Amino acid sequence: MYRSGLTVWYSVSDLEQTMAFYSGKLGFEVIFHDAESGMAMVSTNTKDCVIGFSVADTVEPATSSTVFEVWNIEEAIQLLKSKGVIFIGEVELIPELTKLATFVDPDGHNLMLAESLTDS
Repeated sequence: MYRSGLTVWYSVSDLEQTMAFYSGKLGFEVIFHDAESGMAMVSTNTKDCVIGFSVADTVEPATSSTVFEVWNIEEAIQLLKSKGVIFIGEVELIPELTKLATFVDPDGHNLMLAESLTDS
């Protein structure tokens, strides 16, 4: 029934600021950008996973997190901080499972980095 692929969609207040964050700071590829309609999409590091954006008059930051897998969370945090990404709190450790770090986009939507501590 389902095809391969996943799209996460966020309402945003400023499309240009959002695109600068997701493409410039996070390094995702812009695959659609229509300023006139107030919509855009980026391709993430995960095959067939994209994030879409549409401008809204009112934006309620998402408290659920889109999580991006990284090989080394400390190195990823250092790189993203050097680009101006703001992290919330410290790295969270779930023993024998994962390390997590929460950060926010320009509209305050929660995003996370995750480093797996398992072999699978």
